Parts: sequence; C-alpha cells; structure tokens
Amino acid sequence: MDNAEKLKLMHLLNWDYLDSHEDMLAVIEGKLETSGAFTQDKLFVRSLERLPWDYVTALWGIEKIKELYTPEIAKSIWPKERRRHFDFALAVLRREPLPPSRWDDEHHKRLTTNSQRHRMFMQFEESNMKG
Repeated sequence: MDNAEKLKLMHLLNWDYLDSHEDMLAVIEGKLETSGAFTQDKLFVRSLERLPWDYVTALWGIEKIKELYTPEIAKSIWPKERRRHFDFALAVLRREPLPPSRWDDEHHKRLTTNSQRHRMFMQFEESNMKG
C-alpha cells in the first residue's frame, strides 16, 4: 500500500479530529512519538475498533500487529466481542494454542439470541418489502 492510500485510511480512521493525517501516519510508522492526543498505542486501538482487518494489516503490517497486541491493548478494545475476535486472530498469527470450542450455556445463549434477532429482522424486512 502506498503512502497516498495510507493517508486515505488515516482520514477514515480519524475523520473526527483535526490533527494532521501525515503526523498520525508518522506515529504509526514510528517516526513521531505523538500526534496531538494520539500515541502509537491509541492509534492502534482505534484502528482495530474502526477499520476492517485487511486495512489494519495494510496499515500496520502483521509483525507490528503481533508486537503491539498486548493484554493492555486488548482490554482497551470496545466492544468486548470484537476483542474476542482479535484475541483469536492473534493467537493464530502467533501460533499459540487455541481455546477449545465453547458450547456452554453462555455461548449457546448468545448464539441463539443473535439468531433470533436475525430471524426477526429478516421477517420485518420481508414484511416491509411486501407492503
């Protein structure tokens, strides 16, 4: 990914701040310590929360992601479900043992609740399409 494309990603990442996108990119690349209120860790968390995974890997690189993703960073990611996805992805990248699949009551309840919500949404959409 070239510099112009990375600057476009910086705009997506920080559209709500007036800080220089060039300076923020320099923080990501390790050329600057901070840009406004953003440190490298804060920009990394923001990237994980707001960008699709392929953009995150293009912006940071796999090795840097493996280096920066620490338990402290993981605790900063919102929502908690997104944190679980990154925990799993980083375990795969680091070739760590993966947790066994979970079919306990909590996991089953979460799956069925999401499935029921999706069904209700689809029924609502279908009824709106007819009428």
